[in-house]
Amino acid sequence: MGIPPFSRRVLGILGLGVVLPATLLAGLGIYLTLRVSDVVRSQSARYDRYMAQQITEGFEVELLSDLRHALAPAENAAREGRGRDAILAALASDAGDFGEARFIPLDKLDNYDLLLVEHQPIVFAPGPRPGEWFTGLLIHDPDGQVSGVGGWMLDPATFLQARLRPLFEEHLPQNERMYGGIESTRGLVVRLTGPDGRRIVLGGEAGYEPTAYTGRLTGPLAGFSVRVAATQNAPVVWAQRFVILLIVFIVLMGAVLAGATFFGLRYTVRQLELAQQKASFVSNVSHELKTPISLIHLAVETLLMRRFSSQQDAERFLNTINHEAMRLNRIVDHILEFARLEAGKQTFRFEAVDLLPVVRDAVESFRLRLESEGFRLDVEMPADLPLVRADAAALSQCVLNLLDNALKYSRTRREVRVTCAARTDEAGEPRAVVISVQDRGIGIPPRDQKRIFEKFVRIETGLVHDVKGTGLGLSLVDQIMRAHGGHIEVDSAVGEGSTFTLVLPAIRSVAAGARSEPQENAAAS
Repeated sequence: MGIPPFSRRVLGILGLGVVLPATLLAGLGIYLTLRVSDVVRSQSARYDRYMAQQITEGFEVELLSDLRHALAPAENAAREGRGRDAILAALASDAGDFGEARFIPLDKLDNYDLLLVEHQPIVFAPGPRPGEWFTGLLIHDPDGQVSGVGGWMLDPATFLQARLRPLFEEHLPQNERMYGGIESTRGLVVRLTGPDGRRIVLGGEAGYEPTAYTGRLTGPLAGFSVRVAATQNAPVVWAQRFVILLIVFIVLMGAVLAGATFFGLRYTVRQLELAQQKASFVSNVSHELKTPISLIHLAVETLLMRRFSSQQDAERFLNTINHEAMRLNRIVDHILEFARLEAGKQTFRFEAVDLLPVVRDAVESFRLRLESEGFRLDVEMPADLPLVRADAAALSQCVLNLLDNALKYSRTRREVRVTCAARTDEAGEPRAVVISVQDRGIGIPPRDQKRIFEKFVRIETGLVHDVKGTGLGLSLVDQIMRAHGGHIEVDSAVGEGSTFTLVLPAIRSVAAGARSEPQENAAAS
């Protein structure tokens, strides 16, 4: 029995009312977190680009400053009107880290390029050796006119390697116009790469790639590049890690909320179904009790008032009283047994049991009732079976419950078949003993074949509206079988009938016909 569709819709709407806002809030939180992350990453990328540009410009300024300092004596000689030899001598006297000194007259500057640094041109051209550049500044005569270019052969790799660390760690932080001041170089990794692929790295080998920026050097320093990236401990990296953790947390919280809502609704639905099943159980039990009580009362009243015409009628009424009293006793026993199993207070006396006499006695005790209802009963049992460790009375009750179900849920094809057999493993050793009760009744739909073993459940199809019951029979059988370490199987098709099979583990270490001492075990709740 299920809860009404209207109630299910209400619960579904309540669930959506919780899940949808939570999902929207989680999505909004993730979106805003990603937006903040993008802003932080964008600002970090801009700063890396800014620092790369400052370093490349700083190299050019450093080169201009060194050229100015080294060229000062030659500039003085030229302005005093000295000749070319004096200018070359002055260039050679203060070359510093530069190479061979040269003076290029103005009329020989056709193939030279200019690099403008701080509004002053640096003249450069490829040198005679690979990787070497002539680099110099303009020299003026006494009249202030350009007389030529004085300079030196420059090895860019040597110059850049010598000035990278001082520039990055000292000159840039001390520049008042530098954004960030002395803090500007902290948390950065700088890598200088030459045309041959050789690298010089400051600040650690690993940098944060997503925001890294590479600046290209020009002029006599062409072919070299400067890459600036945040370190692995920079704020942008921690921000990205925090964003990932925050998104994971939001997703997990959303999943927990959705799961809690789902299981909460499922539990509520289950409790409503259980409440309705209990209400149906009470109604069915009331009817089951009221019917035999009414028949007994009618029979007793008839006997007391002597409203019968013969002794045969009196005996018939007495048989009715006896039959209905036994029916009442079975109903009460079912309810009490179920209550004991539910409370974990049912006690079983386990011993090595031969199932053949147990099944045979149960079938014979039920045979008269089956035959009186017009059933054909077939029993097929082998000569012997492996022993099982069980409570014989409990197993007999299971067989009787299955026979009672077969009787109640059959239409015109009134046939019941009871079989016993042993199941063996790959080595041929017995591993289980099975008892099957087959009928040709209304059958059970596949979707309901697991639900029939739940307490109070009665499938609302076929003859169930005409056949009363407590809904406890199969639940009792299932609990008894689990207490024995076995299980119950069902094979059914609608309109073709059902086969219920009790499966019990066989005792391999006990010889046939042997018996162990009885043991009392409480059933698991």
